[in-house]
Amino acid sequence: MARIPFSSLSLGDPFRPLAFKASYDMDFSLECLYCSGSRLVGYQVEDENGVQAGLVVCEDCGRVNGAY
Repeated sequence: MARIPFSSLSLGDPFRPLAFKASYDMDFSLECLYCSGSRLVGYQVEDENGVQAGLVVCEDCGRVNGAY
């Protein structure tokens, strides 16, 4: 399983935006890797250490699908 910049999140994990400072970034025209949902949304997130990254999250199942 590929890791993303946050030590507590990896691909396939449920995304809990309340645990991070998250703001909407963009829509993706891809299918979810886990539930075949068609609405993937990008978020710019910041963890408690101030590390920033972009995450791709499925709006249907809520799982992390990638980082950018």
